[in-house]
Amino acid sequence: MSHDIAVALVVLGTAVVVASALGALLARDVYHRLHFTTPITSLGGPLIAIGLSVDNGAGLTTASILFPTFLLFFSSPVLSAAIARTIAQRDGHIHSEAPD
Repeated sequence: MSHDIAVALVVLGTAVVVASALGALLARDVYHRLHFTTPITSLGGPLIAIGLSVDNGAGLTTASILFPTFLLFFSSPVLSAAIARTIAQRDGHIHSEAPD
């Protein structure tokens, strides 16, 4: 039973990643493409990691799966904001000295 749940979670997470990648291919500019990374890091990656963890059971391997996923989940919004700000500065939408 747990293997079936694990497979379902991995398939669902993979579907989210593939759908986001296809959406990024069709996006019209870099800002819209950047939004397609959010489902990957906040939903697809964790679903895949949880599915692998359920199938693997408790142990160090599970910890080595969940720890990077945890870091990605919490660092991705900060990295996305930094990337968007850098692109906006490069394109001249905001000044490099602007605090926000």
